[in-house]
Amino acid sequence: MKKIKSSVIAMLGLAVLSTACVQNVEQALHIKSKDKKKSNRVTNSRETNEIISNEGVELQVISETQLRQAALNKSILSINNAQVMSVLAGLPQGDAAESIAKPEVKSADETLMVGFPIGLIGEQNVFGGVITKVTDSKSELLGGLKLTDLSAIHTRTVISRGSDGNPALTLVGCFSKCDEDSEVQPFINFPIVGYNQETGMLVVDMSAIGQELDLVSMLDPQGEYTQLKAISSDTTAVDFDMKTLLFDIKTTMIPVSADPTDASAPKTEFTVRWYLKLNSGANPAFIPRDAVSEVGFFKTERAKNPKITRFSMTPANGKGQATVKYYVKDVPDTYKPFFKNALDAWNVEFKKTIGRDLLSYEFVDGEEAASLVPGDIRYNIIEWDKANIAGYGGLGPSIANQYTGELMSANVLIQGPKIVELYSQWFGVSAKVNELKEKGLHAEAAKLLKEFNVKASAEQARLAAPKFEVKLGKHLVMNVRSQQEHLEDPIAAKNFEVVPAGLTYMEYMEGYFGEMVAHEIGHNLGLRHNFKGNLGSIDQANETGSVSRSIMEYLGRGFRHLNAIGSYDTMAIAYGYKGVKPAHNNWFCTDEDQGSDAKSLALKSPECSKTDATSDPFSYLESRLGRAIDLLVETKTSAAPNWTLKEISSQVDEAVTGLSAYALSAEATSQTWTNFFGK
Repeated sequence: MKKIKSSVIAMLGLAVLSTACVQNVEQALHIKSKDKKKSNRVTNSRETNEIISNEGVELQVISETQLRQAALNKSILSINNAQVMSVLAGLPQGDAAESIAKPEVKSADETLMVGFPIGLIGEQNVFGGVITKVTDSKSELLGGLKLTDLSAIHTRTVISRGSDGNPALTLVGCFSKCDEDSEVQPFINFPIVGYNQETGMLVVDMSAIGQELDLVSMLDPQGEYTQLKAISSDTTAVDFDMKTLLFDIKTTMIPVSADPTDASAPKTEFTVRWYLKLNSGANPAFIPRDAVSEVGFFKTERAKNPKITRFSMTPANGKGQATVKYYVKDVPDTYKPFFKNALDAWNVEFKKTIGRDLLSYEFVDGEEAASLVPGDIRYNIIEWDKANIAGYGGLGPSIANQYTGELMSANVLIQGPKIVELYSQWFGVSAKVNELKEKGLHAEAAKLLKEFNVKASAEQARLAAPKFEVKLGKHLVMNVRSQQEHLEDPIAAKNFEVVPAGLTYMEYMEGYFGEMVAHEIGHNLGLRHNFKGNLGSIDQANETGSVSRSIMEYLGRGFRHLNAIGSYDTMAIAYGYKGVKPAHNNWFCTDEDQGSDAKSLALKSPECSKTDATSDPFSYLESRLGRAIDLLVETKTSAAPNWTLKEISSQVDEAVTGLSAYALSAEATSQTWTNFFGK
């Protein structure tokens, strides 16, 4: 299909949106104005018929019931009306997307329609969506779907005719290797159900997208995990703010084996907050930046010439200085200072780099926090997740302009309740193990530590088990953020030893949460993992910041409470946010630089490992193997606990793999090793 160009008639349609005209229409149609309200958010109700406005653009929100009444009194015309057909014919045209909507997935409740001004048809938008709510609070599999998103797509809206002959508002865009001149394809249809001739708005059913969101594709073929099928899809809320149309689509699902007519069938609801940023060109003050090999930034996924992702330091109007505002949501008072420390630590680095703070933040709780939803493109949110459980400890995804790399929104989810439960148990077990050893009861101590390790390893295996896809139509795969290796921050590694000596629970958690939150904010800022950070550690220092030169490192429990933003991170931020050329070319490696089997381990540097630590990784791995052997055979007593082969493997596999990598890759990579120390 040829590229869609803006239509002159599209611009003429804006004339009907004058304030006087809207006021008259409101009186004639008994439309309620929301101009005086703080929020434009409209939730579904049989009585809904409102005009909402933002930055000079008006939209209508109308329920199915009110739409039928308006159609009866001719204030909203049928799509088959000759006048409507003439109006539609004069708007930018395009092909319809191939629909896979399932006929059994229909509206179950009162759904909301959106009146879309014809003056915006043909204009450029940015479209995407994020899963913001999963009602199942006990399933790690389903909880891990939270913040799954569709990477932002630059789109245009066109009028099309589907296979049924009915008109639709169709989004067309480019899916990969895109630039401003790329050919576009249709990918989603919104049925047009009426035309408000007084306001020049097409009434569109947005809930159709819920029928296209194929959550069923997450099911595994063997049926080991939860199997669900969609039975209904509704638009439950519409908002219009910051020139962004947002609409929440609630998809209700039941087990595959359940009868859709059975009201008692267990239901799981998924809410996706879709967004359409209207007339959103690139921020003219933002300068796109190419990636370099010395530091690791995320890159745009759809662009022909990928750019690194980062926040803008200048507002779109080019005036003043931009500040990235975070809302820190539902964090218990006990742990708020630790989150504050992480945010303040990044501002210290930005003061060094750009001469001022980049981040601001506000702690929110209760009713105020309820209205702030991670995944809403208008906000940056750090949430202590009380609603769902998942297999990660922290998650830090973001949404970027796919042409320029400018970050539009970023979020951090922290599995706080699960972390507190697990680490409280660790401290409790460690105290008992030390107490038993002091009494000379080494066998009992070994048995207790073994039982905790086996339990923790089994829990980790359970949390990390499933992988699945979520597809939108036949073209687009949504990003399941919780299973992307480059964002993953496991809640715990397999091996639990005793707590580092001399630490209380709160002292440890201050460092742990400070490190985790700073790490996830690093992802938000654009930074990727860096598994060479430990090569710059200061051995035996036992001080904050001594264990790595990068907060984007992975470190075990004995080290991560001491990790902090380091010299690599400062170097990376200086490049990303100021364009300063990195001074070091051997400080960085990331997820794809690691080996996973004998073939890839023979080609990858063993110094790029997410399971090592210290400035001498080989010696560290040797000590890990020795420690595992001591744990397994407990040399101080003949009454050592019995270990199964599977349990033994869980304790030694990381050390054995790490040591083997040195031998396997020596011929290919030894010239690049920096900290082997002559072994």
